[in-house]
Formats: sequence, C-alpha cells, structure tokens
Amino acid sequence: MDETTFLAAADKALEALQDALEAEYDDLDCTRSGNVLTIELESGAQVVVNIQTPMREIWLASHFGGLHFEMRPEGWIDPKTGGTLLAAAESAVARLRG
Repeated sequence: MDETTFLAAADKALEALQDALEAEYDDLDCTRSGNVLTIELESGAQVVVNIQTPMREIWLASHFGGLHFEMRPEGWIDPKTGGTLLAAAESAVARLRG
C-alpha cells in the first residue's frame, strides 16, 4: 500500500474513532492535531492515538500501555490480540473512568 492510500485510510479511522467516542461518552474531549488524536477525560487522564506512517500502523497509548493496529479487510486490528482499534479505545476509556 502506498503512503497516500495508507494516510487516507488511517485519517478516516481516526475520524470514525473520534465520532464514536464523542457519541458514546459525555465526559471526554477529543482533540485532533495532525496525525494525533488525544482523548482526555474530565479527570485529566489521556489516551493518545496516532498514525505511524513508516510502520503503516495506528498506535494507541494510555496509562495501561501501548497497542499497534494494522489495516486489514475487517478493520484496524491488533495483530497480537485480534482486537479492534475501537474496542481497545473504549476499553482504555472505561478503565480510566474507573
């Protein structure tokens, strides 16, 4: 996959992730700066999702560690667990909310 195609798909994934989280949770704020989406809870805890162009991945980082996601036909998938980017983000937010 060329860089332009990857960036378009990854950008669309971050937009969809932001839309889904903002629709689901009232106590968080999503801020996008270039290829980085920062999800901040009222407590100040954050989840950071960023596009890693050289690796052709999307990375998610929180206080609980980091995950890498590859674009596959079924979506953005963590190759280690088979989980989706959305599920991982929702799980991180839920854990940070307590």
